[in-house]
Amino acid sequence: MNLPLNSGTFIPIEGVHPRVHSKKLDKKLGFKISKIERKLSQIYRPYNLIEDPTNKKKHYKGGQAWIGLHPQALQTTYNDIFAAFDYLSKEDISRVVDIGAGYGRVGLVLSSFFPNAQFLGIELVAQRVHEGNRIFKKFNLTNCEIINQNVVEEVQKIPDADMYFIYDFSVKSDIDIVLETVLEKRSDIFYLVAHGDRVENLMSKKYRDYWHHCEKVYNTNLRIYKFNR
Repeated sequence: MNLPLNSGTFIPIEGVHPRVHSKKLDKKLGFKISKIERKLSQIYRPYNLIEDPTNKKKHYKGGQAWIGLHPQALQTTYNDIFAAFDYLSKEDISRVVDIGAGYGRVGLVLSSFFPNAQFLGIELVAQRVHEGNRIFKKFNLTNCEIINQNVVEEVQKIPDADMYFIYDFSVKSDIDIVLETVLEKRSDIFYLVAHGDRVENLMSKKYRDYWHHCEKVYNTNLRIYKFNR
């Protein structure tokens, strides 16, 4: 029997660590994340040993894939994602784009708050894409999709959205390319949910003049930027 997908499904549990909560939810939802990440680690070089010539495993080509990172560190917790959508629950959100989507947690939580909104995740690692789409299909979430794409190489294909999730998905120069593209192509109000030292450094320095309002989401590591040209 499928777990019901509503906003109550993802409510944080007091006293339970966000990563523990997320791991339990992944299991209830039917994800096979740990198994997939173990297989990836058997084939590819760990993210922190990319420049190590003594490691005989292949390097995952195309960008930073975070192979070898703990599955619960790889993804943003359901607690944080829930807090972001709860904060913006009164806004008119019809499309969300998640850059570095992993297994698509954002799409699942989005559907519980905005069931008619469209979710597009962009993810470099094909195995994560397939698993995320499998779970979307399991819950009949026809409004959600993850695509296998190198977002930096195909940056002009990033679609317009009411909200973008951008974390430290890669090196600072890659994040900069994505931010510059998104900010220059938009001419109306939209939101950017950001997390990570690299993206927040760029937002506070290079792109400071673009945003109208910035709010740190209570009890999370997320910042929400509002753009209104």
